[in-house]
Parts: sequence; structure tokens; C-alpha cells
Amino acid sequence: MTILKRCLFATAAVLAVCGAVRGSGAEFKLSAVGVELGKPEDENAEIPKYRVKAKIGQTVTLVADGVVLPRGGAAAPGDIDAGAWLFDDEVFKLVPSEKAKPSKTKSVVALTALKAGTSRVRFVGDILGRYHKFDVVIEVEK
Repeated sequence: MTILKRCLFATAAVLAVCGAVRGSGAEFKLSAVGVELGKPEDENAEIPKYRVKAKIGQTVTLVADGVVLPRGGAAAPGDIDAGAWLFDDEVFKLVPSEKAKPSKTKSVVALTALKAGTSRVRFVGDILGRYHKFDVVIEVEK
């Protein structure tokens, strides 16, 4: 095989892989343990916002599951490239999650409410090169 044919073959292979990746999708699905998460206020917003209520001393566990949506196939768990939960450590105390084992397909945070008020917990994550943000506004009551 000549060098030109090899280059053309390699280029065609790269384009085929890029087309398959672009034809698929990836996202995060948020869920909660200990509180009712419900649906976001505006699913089409740049940063979807969820609202929940908790009491002082209550532990809230938030989970972001990575989901891959292959072209023409069913949704399946997907490995997360990066994921982090951002919160105010004066309002919440980070506690070890008892039920969640370390996983490449999900990002879990367990928080105990320390004082009353309204505070935002933000998730930022990357899956298959797609960057996502979510806000969970937690209203802590006495």
C-alpha cells in the first residue's frame, strides 16, 4: 500500500470516528436521597435549577449520573470525565456517603445542613467533552 493510500485510509477512519461521536450524546441526570428533587424550574435554561427543602441536621445526598445516548441506541451509564459539587461550607458539612461506592459513572455528595437559610449547591461536570452545570437551591428550615 502506498503512502498516499495509507494517509487517505487513516483520514477516512478519523472522519468515521468523529461522525459517530458527534452523532451520540451525553448528559447528566440528577437525583437526591433524603429530599424530593423533582424537576428543574426550566429544563431548557443554561443552568437548570432545582429547589428542595431540608431541616437543620438533615443529610441530603445529591447524585449526578453520567448518561451516554448512543445514536440509535438506548441510554446507558457513561464514564464521567470530571465532576465536582460546589457548596457553602458555612451552611453545609460534607459527610461521607454511606450508600454510594466510588463509581466512574456518577458523582455523589452528601451534605448535612448546619444553619437555616437558602443556599445554592452547584454541580459542574464533563462527560464525553460536553460540559454541564446544575444548581440545587436548598432552603434549610429550623
